[in-house]
Amino acid sequence: MNTLKVKQSKWILTEEGTDPEIIRQNETLFALSNGHFGTRGSLEEINSPSKYSNSEATLVNAFYDSEPIEYGEWAYGYAKEHQTIIPVPNGKKITLKLDHEIFDLEAGKTTKHKRELDLKKGILKRTFTWENTQGHKIDVEIIRFVSYDHKELLAQKITVTPYNDNNELEIITELDDLKELGSRKKDTSKDPRVKEQGERRFHSERFKKDSVDLLHIETNHTKCHLIVGEKDKLKGFKSPIYNKNNSEKFIVKTKKGKPVVLERLVAYSNMFDEEDKQEEIAQKTATILNETSVLGFENLLEKHIKHMEKFWNMSDIEIEGNDELQVGLRFNLFHLHQAAGRDGKRNMSAKGLTGEGYEGHYFWDTEMYMLSFFLYTQPEIAKQLLTYRYTILEEARNRARIMSIDEGALFAWRTINGKEASPYYPAGTAQIHINGDIAHAIYTYIKVTGDKHFGMNEGLEILVETARFYANWGHYDEKREGAFVLNNVTGPDEYTAIVNNNYYTNLMAKHNFKYAIEMVEATLESNEERGKDVLERINFKHPELENWKNAQKKMFLPYDEEQGLTMQDDSFFHKEVWDLKHTPKEKFPLLLHYHPLTIYRYQVNKQADTILAQFIFSHAFSHDQKVRDYNYYESVTTHDSSLSRSVFGMMASELGFMQKAYTYFMDTALMDLSDLQSNTRDGVHAANMGGTWMSMVYGFGGLRLIGDRLNFNPRLPKEWQAVTFKVTFRGRIIKVSIKKEKTEYKLIEGEPLVINHFNEERQLK
Repeated sequence: MNTLKVKQSKWILTEEGTDPEIIRQNETLFALSNGHFGTRGSLEEINSPSKYSNSEATLVNAFYDSEPIEYGEWAYGYAKEHQTIIPVPNGKKITLKLDHEIFDLEAGKTTKHKRELDLKKGILKRTFTWENTQGHKIDVEIIRFVSYDHKELLAQKITVTPYNDNNELEIITELDDLKELGSRKKDTSKDPRVKEQGERRFHSERFKKDSVDLLHIETNHTKCHLIVGEKDKLKGFKSPIYNKNNSEKFIVKTKKGKPVVLERLVAYSNMFDEEDKQEEIAQKTATILNETSVLGFENLLEKHIKHMEKFWNMSDIEIEGNDELQVGLRFNLFHLHQAAGRDGKRNMSAKGLTGEGYEGHYFWDTEMYMLSFFLYTQPEIAKQLLTYRYTILEEARNRARIMSIDEGALFAWRTINGKEASPYYPAGTAQIHINGDIAHAIYTYIKVTGDKHFGMNEGLEILVETARFYANWGHYDEKREGAFVLNNVTGPDEYTAIVNNNYYTNLMAKHNFKYAIEMVEATLESNEERGKDVLERINFKHPELENWKNAQKKMFLPYDEEQGLTMQDDSFFHKEVWDLKHTPKEKFPLLLHYHPLTIYRYQVNKQADTILAQFIFSHAFSHDQKVRDYNYYESVTTHDSSLSRSVFGMMASELGFMQKAYTYFMDTALMDLSDLQSNTRDGVHAANMGGTWMSMVYGFGGLRLIGDRLNFNPRLPKEWQAVTFKVTFRGRIIKVSIKKEKTEYKLIEGEPLVINHFNEERQLK
């Protein structure tokens, strides 16, 4: 926190001063979004020097362009095209002039400069006093929020209060269509996690509809369309005197102490693919802007705050004993809520909508790190995230065929449109565990919500197709007494690639078979015609069921009897151990400083792998086994991935290593606020944020779903006095209050149910 000079209360992050480094860093932290679009927390002034910004990007979820991937040597089946989320017109830009002098942080004299991100209300407020070279002063307040009630809407209110009479005040708004994108500062780090965008990736045309200025943009190659519109209102003054090219100029003569208030609304329409829809979408966008302009900023803000109140009422986690962690935790939950696609057509990218890192791609992060938060607090959003996977199932089938698998589906490792976009297959396509990750998420969703309709339709089809893939990828190895093996795969640990029998992958595949078997048998035994129709449509055959049962039973799970350790894969223990202790700090992360083949030759982990498998299915392993494996794999793990610390922290909590659990949680909860990974500028670490919620509820709360029952094994760090959170389960809301002397469970809503507290049954009424 100190490196960023950010102060906070339990709800508000505060930035003070005009240090360019701090303002640049907080562009990511102060980003606002709603799952449909997001805008980074950059400054509003049009002519702000570039040293105050890394990227001012506004991003629409899944609005992307493509271009061919250029390989030095191509091979069959390689991903063909980049899919890159692209910045769209920036609706934040304004120019302030006082007596013809333009405001920016390096003109005149700026004092009392402060920005506050109010997590509770979901708003960003900026205040400052500016004095021009003639000694005339103004106070400025700018409030912005991204609406949840009107998902297309970015709302701003600019209030300028003069110190003097009869100064000429100009406020100019502009819908920046990014023609100067090519002049942005280049990223010279060669970080493979970032793709530099040096040119505008769309063309645009301006037009009017129902007196609203609109901008139609179309991507160069993917032909995605978007309508962006703007509506400004200067309260108490006449219309703008100038209107051209989506910029408006308001000029007023100041009266000392009388505020000049401009309300600005910018709308980002739903994305569309067919040009003949332009008229329809333009009309909808204009209507939204006209109606919300009449409603007014304050009414829109009131509705927005009520949405945030409802969100926090269900999703907040309270910690007694550490205010820094409290705001860090809320910051993570706030950004998780902002990031999720809510229409079943779009997912959550690794950076949410806060930056261009990872090109806006969706990974396994959603299902294994972020979904749990929504599943237990906002299950309707969890369903939409899983529904997205169903919309790309046909592309997953196509990918399986490319991989010479005649039946089944293989989901893309990183994607927007469903096609594989990872050009480096050893750490991309080879991670076939993504199928099991998605299957596990679907099965857990069905168990937690009781949503049989989804289970017998989309869920059933995905479970069958992912099981089919594993059945065809693997084979029975006679040299291992007929065990079912999965060769040439990469597990979650991307520092160990293209191996045989990665433990995590094999265990996830084993459970994928289990889930598919259970759902198919339930379908065949029931009177549910929906499920039977699905099986008939995808040509399910009964012998498949027997094959899955056999593969599940005979799944090979490597184990070293001599050491008493679970083997990460067949070859891991045959490698030399990387000397982490004597590796210079500046050589981390290893992926930026060592050739992949150098890393692959050693026992060294980028992130939790075997430990993640044991966390997910912890009830299937003995305590002693988990302790041995934890101690061993912790010693060879760099945590170069942001996904790692939360898993080690949760397992530490389960095993009773409370100081370790607390330390890992500190790093997890404050990762972006402290810039622990040194790349927060590219966007937040959304999966880690999901890991923060999991660390609280799964880790310290000890929540596990075993069978059809919630199990709690709470453990409180000595640094805290209490932790309180809520979870939903099959239409019920349960409040959990963990204190040093006892844990209380209260049924807030729904029918009575039985839970387990340290294996002791408790009836909640």
